[in-house]
Amino acid sequence: MALQPQDSRVIKGKRINRDVLQRLAKLHVDWVVGRPSGKRAMFEDCDFSGLDFSHMNFSDGVFLYCRFEGCEGRGVKFAGAILRSSCFDRADLTNADFQRADLRSATFDEANMEGATLDRSDMRRDATSDEASSFKGAILTRANFADSKMKGADLSGAVLEKTNLSNADLRGASFRQAEINGAVLAGATIVDSDFSGAVVDKNMAGKIDLTCAAGPARKKLDHDRLQSLLDDHDRWVLSMGIEGKRANLAGLDLSGADFSGRNLAAANFNGATLAETRFEGAWLMAADFRSANLLRAKLGGADLRGADFTQSHQRDADTAEARVGELPGCRLETRGLATRNPAIGARQRAKS
Repeated sequence: MALQPQDSRVIKGKRINRDVLQRLAKLHVDWVVGRPSGKRAMFEDCDFSGLDFSHMNFSDGVFLYCRFEGCEGRGVKFAGAILRSSCFDRADLTNADFQRADLRSATFDEANMEGATLDRSDMRRDATSDEASSFKGAILTRANFADSKMKGADLSGAVLEKTNLSNADLRGASFRQAEINGAVLAGATIVDSDFSGAVVDKNMAGKIDLTCAAGPARKKLDHDRLQSLLDDHDRWVLSMGIEGKRANLAGLDLSGADFSGRNLAAANFNGATLAETRFEGAWLMAADFRSANLLRAKLGGADLRGADFTQSHQRDADTAEARVGELPGCRLETRGLATRNPAIGARQRAKS
């Protein structure tokens, strides 16, 4: 739907406050049920961030390029609404209703969408945007995307537990570093979808056909081969590179492995899947964790000075008592590590 500039019914470029929102919600409900006093909600480039939409009904409303960051929207109804290029980042949308909605190029990054319904909605790229809809880091537990158009959508780092994606068009969608457990993908089209670094529950083995998916295959090492790589790395570190060989574990699936207390200084974990991997007390100085999936990884007490965590996924990773900061002699700082560790946060704030 293209809003006409001369349409006086469209509210444009306004910051909406709580009282105005409540009045507009009542007018819209009157419009939905056919009362003469009703007025359809039609907004463009308006700011609703931080407001409470819980259980309001804006079905079939129009919200183009609007901002809903950090909103409370538990049980809100946007069924059939036009929400193109709107932003719902970090909003609480538990049990929200977006079925049949136009969500092209809308963003829901780090939103809580547990139990939300988005079936038959459109999340492709809008003609005015470079990207399709985004759900990066979102909680999508028991959300329903059945029969939705999701070509190119970004679900990187999202939690998809018992999520319904049946018959959805997921061509070119990104599931990089996502956590997939009990999801339903029957009839879904996943040609060229990227599952790099995704943690897929073992009970789903065989339920996802990744033969047409993009991204590197999930590679595992047997115990003897992994031990040989670690022994070579020990010699490489202790001999200052004269003997042995640097451990190159890039892109491997090392989920659940135990590296506690190991000397893995300068090891390469770039793009590796390290879900629930144990690194307690390990020497990880100058290690490369870029783009790795560290879901629930245990890094407590590890030496992370000079390590690079840029673009890594760190949901629920434990960095308690980890040693961070500059590595003496080489001017390498710990980079990209989340600030849940107070010491890390203090260092990053001091540098900014």
